[in-house]
Amino acid sequence: MEGNGLRIVDTRDESLKGAMMIVGFPTHGLVGSVAVSYLVHSLDMASIGYMIGDSFPPTVIMEEGVVNAPIRIYASRTVCGPDRNCEQLVAAISDIQPSAEMLNSLSRALLDWAETKGVQLVVAVEGQPVDEEIRGDARVVAMANRAAVPLLGKYRFDPANGVVTGFAGGLLLGAIGRPTPVLCLIAQAHKDYPDARAAAKVIESINPLVPMLVLDTKPLREKARQIEAEVRKNLQQQQQSMDRMRTPDSQGPGEMYR
Repeated sequence: MEGNGLRIVDTRDESLKGAMMIVGFPTHGLVGSVAVSYLVHSLDMASIGYMIGDSFPPTVIMEEGVVNAPIRIYASRTVCGPDRNCEQLVAAISDIQPSAEMLNSLSRALLDWAETKGVQLVVAVEGQPVDEEIRGDARVVAMANRAAVPLLGKYRFDPANGVVTGFAGGLLLGAIGRPTPVLCLIAQAHKDYPDARAAAKVIESINPLVPMLVLDTKPLREKARQIEAEVRKNLQQQQQSMDRMRTPDSQGPGEMYR
């Protein structure tokens, strides 16, 4: 599917009618990336598509020597959604940090694709930066477009107030007036380093929407730390590669990792 200069390539042509989609991007504390990576790995989700765009940095992800796009889409047969009325969970995850200028068009492309495929609910997860160290579990707040407002009370999510920017802001801006419910769950996270505890808390907040995913807090947090380290390494390698490309005497392909 094409739109706003971006393209989503379906690698598995199947109906996602009634599915629930969770979206995680590497924003503050890498909360979204870690949380959605946990779901992808724990549910052994299968790849169904990826996003490409001319404005993306020239970066790919290598797994066992095989190239993967930095923004990928997965799916798994899992009971989920409000009232357990869907049987398929979709996950969109990114290993790159899109520029602020890309967020609106990227969000619209994701939402357009979700509507075309018949997704019934979109849930985005990310972090909200805080300066001080968080003691205990992070606070998770929720925000929604009008179509998703009933979910705030139904699942007793803590509603947010104030101005929302970044990825969540772009997604909710693109969701205004759409019939598809769009919900964002935001966890307090440290602004300077990956926050596995915040990622664990936000994935626990999703649990009522994915009732068949039985969460045990300790193993979840241990797994989150492993995924967090991998995501942080990917981002560092991306930045190093981009820095080398800016060097005038740089020639040939960027450094290969792993």
